[in-house]
Amino acid sequence: MVSQADAVFQEALQLPEDARMALVERLIISMPAYRDVEEEQIREAERRLAKMKSGDVPGVAGEIVLARVQASLDARRKK
Repeated sequence: MVSQADAVFQEALQLPEDARMALVERLIISMPAYRDVEEEQIREAERRLAKMKSGDVPGVAGEIVLARVQASLDARRKK
């Protein structure tokens, strides 16, 4: 017997990629723990910004960061 979650999952797989991503975002935001995770992410971003501003950690050019992210995404898609 197929569970309701399995049926919804199979139906969601038929959506275009951008619609699936929007659905994922909505589902994540609907989770009770989302606010805690979001707050932790903000604290971490603030901590990292402070370290960079103080000179403890050097900055990385945006182009380099984007190239690294793209390479990582490309590698994951090839698996």
